[in-house]
Amino acid sequence: MDEILWTTPLYEFVRQCNDTSLEKTVLDCGAGCDRERAPPLFLFYQQGYKTYGIEIADDALAGAVVFIKKKKVPLNIIRGDMRRIPFGNEAFSFVYSFNAISFMTKPDIEQSMHEMERVLRPNGLCFVNFDSVDDPDRRPFRKNGFTRRLLRSKRFSHYEDNEADRYFKNFEILRKERRLIEKLYHGKRINQAYIDYIARKR
Repeated sequence: MDEILWTTPLYEFVRQCNDTSLEKTVLDCGAGCDRERAPPLFLFYQQGYKTYGIEIADDALAGAVVFIKKKKVPLNIIRGDMRRIPFGNEAFSFVYSFNAISFMTKPDIEQSMHEMERVLRPNGLCFVNFDSVDDPDRRPFRKNGFTRRLLRSKRFSHYEDNEADRYFKNFEILRKERRLIEKLYHGKRINQAYIDYIARKR
């Protein structure tokens, strides 16, 4: 049975990617997962893409490695930092960061967005989602967690509705969606709010 991927916005992104004539190469910036779920890159692998991923957090990278070995799939997920993506210019037709970029400070997010633009080919598509100011989670990160050690970040970065538009000056924004979510998570009811972008590099 195919894995169920709980990454609903990426289904729209992969649909738009499939509608292009570009080579099926994709990079996931923040490609790790926990040990109970498939990494989002598996969705693209199922669609015939040559997949690559980078992940900075040890636990998330380990979760992806466990999945890759169990399923024997070449997702090509390596240790890497989206602030300094270890690939050449215009290496990929598609680049995305799903539920990952908001762990960083805003200056580092800006650097990461420049890096994603750099490795994306002209006319290539990118997907990025940002935490909205309407997301209530303002808890500080653990002092010994990877976000403090590796990212120098104290809490999630949150964005006003149009604040992240400035990262897409060299793109055509194809879809922008504000999502408000209420769900049960480990027995607790939580609220989340995101701003999702799908954009084409000019």
